[in-house]
Parts: sequence; C-alpha cells; structure tokens
Amino acid sequence: MISPIPNRMIPEEEIYRNFQDHARFCKESLMVETEARELVPMILSPGQIRLRDAIAKQRRAGKPARIIYLKSRRIQATTGTAAEFYHTTAFKPGVHTIVLAHDAPSSEKIFGIYKRFHTSYQPFAGTIALPPSRVLSDRIYFEFGDQPESSYIHVHTAGNVNFGRSQRITNLHFSEFPYYPDSAATRAAAMSAVPKTPDTTVVIEGTAKTIGDDFHRIWQEAVDPSRECEWLGLFMGWWEHPGNRMPLSVSLEQFANTLTIEERGLMGQFHLNYEQLAWRRYTIRSDFRGDMQSFQREHPATPEEAFTAASRNRFSIPHIQRMPIQRNCTVGELQIDELGDEKRTIFLPGDTGALRIYKMPERGRNYVCGADPSGGSDANEGKGQADPDWAVAQIGDRDTGEQCATLRLRCMPGEFGRYVYCLLRFYQNAQVALERTGAGVGSLEALVNCGYPTGLIYHRTVMPDQDPVVRSDKIGWNTDEVSRQQLISGLDDAIRQSSIFIHDPTTIAELGWFIINKNGRAEAQRGTHDDTVLALALMVVVMARMPRPRPPAEVIAAPKIGLYGKRAQDPKRHPAGLRVSRQSIRSD
Repeated sequence: MISPIPNRMIPEEEIYRNFQDHARFCKESLMVETEARELVPMILSPGQIRLRDAIAKQRRAGKPARIIYLKSRRIQATTGTAAEFYHTTAFKPGVHTIVLAHDAPSSEKIFGIYKRFHTSYQPFAGTIALPPSRVLSDRIYFEFGDQPESSYIHVHTAGNVNFGRSQRITNLHFSEFPYYPDSAATRAAAMSAVPKTPDTTVVIEGTAKTIGDDFHRIWQEAVDPSRECEWLGLFMGWWEHPGNRMPLSVSLEQFANTLTIEERGLMGQFHLNYEQLAWRRYTIRSDFRGDMQSFQREHPATPEEAFTAASRNRFSIPHIQRMPIQRNCTVGELQIDELGDEKRTIFLPGDTGALRIYKMPERGRNYVCGADPSGGSDANEGKGQADPDWAVAQIGDRDTGEQCATLRLRCMPGEFGRYVYCLLRFYQNAQVALERTGAGVGSLEALVNCGYPTGLIYHRTVMPDQDPVVRSDKIGWNTDEVSRQQLISGLDDAIRQSSIFIHDPTTIAELGWFIINKNGRAEAQRGTHDDTVLALALMVVVMARMPRPRPPAEVIAAPKIGLYGKRAQDPKRHPAGLRVSRQSIRSD
C-alpha cells in the first residue's frame, strides 16, 4: 500500500508507526501557503487539532466518523480537512475522496490545496514516497497494482442533487455547506454513496447562514443530549484562532481606559488579551462597518452567536450573552423505584436522555417548575422533514433564581404529566405552573391523578385583587393573547433584572431566536422552537405569583403554664410532646 524508499537507518516498524501520527505527518511531509504567500511546513492549528481529535474519538468508538463543524472565518478548517483526507487517500488503495464546494472559485481554491500537498510532498522520514499518480484540472488519481484510478480525490461544485449515486465514497467533505443551492438534497444524494462503515469519514463545515436551514438542524441535533445523533458537533470561535490578533496602536494604559462593558465581559469570559480585542474592534469597524450582527455571524464567539435572529429580538441579547452557560451537564432519565410500599424517584445517568441536570436537588431548598406540554405544531410548517414541538419543563431554585434542570422530550400529554410528576418529586416537591391550554389539560389531569398535591400547582385567581393565598378551583395556567404577553414580559423583566440565571444552551439559543415579527407579535423565528422559553416563563410565574410553601411541621415547645395561669419565663417541652405545626401557630 505504501511505497517505501530503502532506508536501512530507521526500522520499518518505527517509520510506519510514526506515519500514523497525523500531526507529525503534516509537519514533515505537507506544505501550506501563508497569508504572505510563502510555502511553509504544515503545523496543525487549534481548529485542525480539534478536527483530528474528533475523528480519532469516533474511530476509537468503532463508529463511522461524522463531523459537523460550526466555525468562525479563517480558522483553516478546509485545509485541516484536506490534510486528513490526503493522508488517508494517497497511500491506500480503493479510497475515494469527494469534496463539494459551494461555488466554482471555492472549488478551484480547495483543489489548489490538494495540488500543493501533492506537488510539494516531502517523503515521510525520507522513506515513504507517493505512489504513481496523475493530476488533472479538478482531481488526482493514485495507482495501486494494475489499477491506475484505484484511489482518487475529486473536487466538485455542489449543484447536482443526483451526484454520487453511482459511486462508493470513502471520504466526503461538504465545504461551506450552508451556502449550497439545495443543501438538504445535495447531502442526501452524496451521503447515499457513503457506506456506514468505520473507515468512512464525512465532514460538514461552514459558517452559519440562517436559522432553520439544513445546517442549523443538523447542528442542533448534534449538540442536543436528549437525542441520539450520529453527528459529532465541533465549534471554533474567533478568539480561539491564534492569528486573530493585532498590535495596539496606542499605549497599553490608553487602550485599557477605552474598554467598554461588553469588552470587559468578553475578557473575563474568554480570557482575552488586548491584542485580540484590538483585532475585534478593527474587524467590526473596517470589515462590517459597525454591523455587530453580521460580525457575530461570520466571527462568532459562541455557537449561540453564530445563529443570530434575522429580525428584532424580544429579549435583551446582552443580558442573555452574560448568562453562565454550561455545555457539559449530567444527562439521563428519571425512574420510580418501588421497594415494598415505598416509592422513590431515582436518576439514571446516561450518554443521552430527556433530562439535563445542572444542579442536583438539595434537601431543604425550595424549587419551582414551569411546564409547557407539546401541542404537536410543526416548526417547518409541513415543509420538508417534520420538526414538531417539544414538551419542556424547567426547574429553578426559588431562592437564587438559578436554573437547575431542563426536561425536554416529545411525548403525549398524559405521559408528559406523569414525567413531570417524577421531576417534581425528585426536586423536593417543587411548586409548578403547568400550561393547561389545548394539550395541557391531559398533562394536568395526569399530574393530579398521580396524587401530586394541588396546593403545589398554580391556580388562577378569580379577581385581580384576590389574596393569592386563597385558592380558586381554576388550576393551571391558561394561555390567551393577554396572558401570553404577561408571560413574555415577566420573563423579560427577570432576565434584565438578573433574577434568574440560565445554564441550558438550548434555552439560551431559543431566547435568542424569539423575535418580534413584522406584525409586532413576539414568537419563535420560523423554523425554530420556543418551548424552553415558555416553560422558563412559567417558572418565573411560580416565583412571582405563588406564595412560598410553608415549612414542614415540626415539634415545637409548648409554653409552660404557671400556677395562676401565667406563662413561665422559661418554657420547656410539653410533657406530652405536643406536635404543633407552624401553620397552626400562625392561625391561632
């Protein structure tokens, strides 16, 4: 398979072992062109190392490598992918590599990378040479045995949806995938030619274009721990690329005195230096003429910035971006464990699951919950692949406003009500506001039938001036045009006042996609969901409107009665051990 040059100084086993070290192979054998148009040995950048590690991770798991790479500009993901594919194609028989670019100039540029690798190749360790090959205008053929076209690299322009149906593809690269004319159809046609075997690799990479397209949907599935997805999501922000720096044009002290609140926040969040901020300022001013939304789409700092809304945001983006997001959380499912007459709710961790936990329940703390059952609406409005709504519950700490858990699944209303019952029990009998409109009636009925105390479920008051302690029989939150605006406004106030702290990436993303449309209505942008937003708003309702739960009953010392009916100065415990609740003391 490999064409060696005789070299008796180095054992062949050691040469072949070192040849598998991709970073070493790139440095010793491949050449790349710098921005100054100089040819230098290829040293893997942070973004390229991340791609290499992701492919190796799926290989170790025995899975076909399927990578979706959301990136900032100029992180050299295309060059990194080309190096991966050249390494595996040029030295093995029967390896077929296909690269699809979004337009003709990009196709020529990408093929130039492969051609440069090929023409300037340095035999690895002075020993491993290239096999016989043939270079054409858009492809390179490698000869093994008596097959002159045994392995090859083809670079094409995406456009033909029937592409790939007659081929067997080993490596497939979708470059700047969001900008294809028909990305979903092109992907389906090309992927049908890729075997589902561990030796195959598919990389989808690009900068975000819009919300709701095929790239956005695949990305959301790849990073959603509640789903099983074959794609592994990678993100590379602008601040991670070592080339995104500029020297200061003023003194360090002068530059520091001009920092904005936003820039100081970025420094703390991403540990930036002044040279990185200088590059950011210059790029926003010169390349985007001050258009922050365009800058964030092309050079995002986080995945949430990459997919920015195309209209006016309903919630304050600066406040949302300061939320303490946690990308690594505990994921799993809840289960009721029966031991005789005793029932316990236990958590079963896993690689995927409907429940994401950011903070485990603690005894003695008060928790609140907002629950929004799924009505089954399709975010794609019946076009293309169906994307129905999710049933979501949000758990928060009533005292701190910290988001503790998110339950997100697709299920029938009754099943959701029973799952919410387990969730509420797990979080110390949390108070809950459950939306009852439409499908919510079934969820509410299931929750009550499970025996959950109705005193812990939100009740609507009859009169505006009614004491909230006095309950009505109108259980659950009823959503209409007026109450919906109250929900959204209450959540907006909580975000702006830092009354709540959100950890869940999906919730953060949906808050960013919740817009004011051209008719003035606040809703999720087309092709997206708002289920986590509404569940979070219902959680805020509990914090703002439901009275705090009374402390549990406890043994309290009864006052000692003196000889003449007066209380003694030192009351001791009642001889009979009278058990009195604090509620009864307050009502006396």
